[in-house]
Amino acid sequence: MAKEAKKEAEKIDAAAAAKPKEAKKEKKSQKEKPKSKKKHAKVQVWKLYDVKDGKAVRKREKCPRCGPGVFLAAFKKRKYCGKCGWALWQHG
Repeated sequence: MAKEAKKEAEKIDAAAAAKPKEAKKEKKSQKEKPKSKKKHAKVQVWKLYDVKDGKAVRKREKCPRCGPGVFLAAFKKRKYCGKCGWALWQHG
């Protein structure tokens, strides 16, 4: 029985040697990854106000939590404050 087990082990080793070794994917280090080319754009203030009768009028709403210095972002179904996270959902 020992001889049979030895022959089986040799067959398995021979089959493993016959198979080509699979190439492992090497992980790229943090330095090799391409960096993002898009830079942070400054706020275009002239798009947030309108001039009527010589006065600046806001185009967007102010945040109820943060006050008059912070604008709400307007999306299709919600208004959102990027500073405090306040959101108002509009149903329908």
